[in-house]
Amino acid sequence: MPENKMIQVLLVGCGAISRPWLEYTLSRGDCRIAGIVEMNRERGEAARRKYAFDCPLFADLDLALNQVKPDLVYDLTYVTAHSQVVIKALQAGCHVFGEKPMTLTREEALQMIQTAAETGKAYSVMQNRRYQKPVQAIREFIASGKLGQIWMVAADIFVPADLDSIRNQLAKPMLQDNAIHTFDQARFLTGEDPVTAYCHSYNPVDSKYHGDAAGACIFELSAGAVFVYNCVMGTDGCNTSWESNWRIIGSRGSIIWDGFGAPYAEIRLDPQKRECERVELKTAWNGLPQHQGCLEEMYRALLSGRRSDTDCRDNYKSISMVFASVESALSQKKVQVL
Repeated sequence: MPENKMIQVLLVGCGAISRPWLEYTLSRGDCRIAGIVEMNRERGEAARRKYAFDCPLFADLDLALNQVKPDLVYDLTYVTAHSQVVIKALQAGCHVFGEKPMTLTREEALQMIQTAAETGKAYSVMQNRRYQKPVQAIREFIASGKLGQIWMVAADIFVPADLDSIRNQLAKPMLQDNAIHTFDQARFLTGEDPVTAYCHSYNPVDSKYHGDAAGACIFELSAGAVFVYNCVMGTDGCNTSWESNWRIIGSRGSIIWDGFGAPYAEIRLDPQKRECERVELKTAWNGLPQHQGCLEEMYRALLSGRRSDTDCRDNYKSISMVFASVESALSQKKVQVL
């Protein structure tokens, strides 16, 4: 991307998720919303008024790409439309920043990655939950070696039903919509990649979802750790954070994070003794939080000509955990992830 160029952005999709994207975009001085694509014209007009955008509104992506000729496309559509939007934008010569999850099938994901490679354009996927102080603090503590060899990671999430978006149209909403956050965090925290997956999914009694809203997954990771994910979307009472309730166990102790407060560890300072000492996990990281932090990283990477931390090739390792979990749940067998 040339220096000192005003980046022309085409916004595709004006749903609720667009708010943090647009607020961040308006905070920058080197980019502008040059066009909007929204099938719901009333919603598109509302976005133009709210943010005082002086740009055309389209109902057709091809027409918008042809007329606006954007440098960058924000894909904020439903997951069912991601592959079509991303591939068209890349083939039109645009870079793409898109919402998670990348897509619903491995075949589409590989096609999106191949198109990015063939066009030489960037395609980065939103993984906002990496950009939080507790997550950064846990990652740094694990990387320091103070926890020893990591051998187990457990994440439990029990949350109320959320029927917004298209969750209730998915066969396995627990896996296909929500799990990508926790799967990506597990990779980010440990620095390990998934090797195998085994999953059992089900739909609880009195579930408000048509598809499986609950399940448990077991992953074997590349350095030998086991990651266990247990999720129910639709609990009444005693709910966890949407961040999950985490326990990470190493050869010298454990880390706990409930997803609400600050994480802490209990570790053996003397390897010869069993007594543990509590350590509050802190970090010097002071980056922007959540969506802002991920978008900041995407823009820095784009402007410097490198791949972002959430480039589609890296994100494929996280979304493949979803694909493998669905495959395992259907076959009731342990499967390879990548």
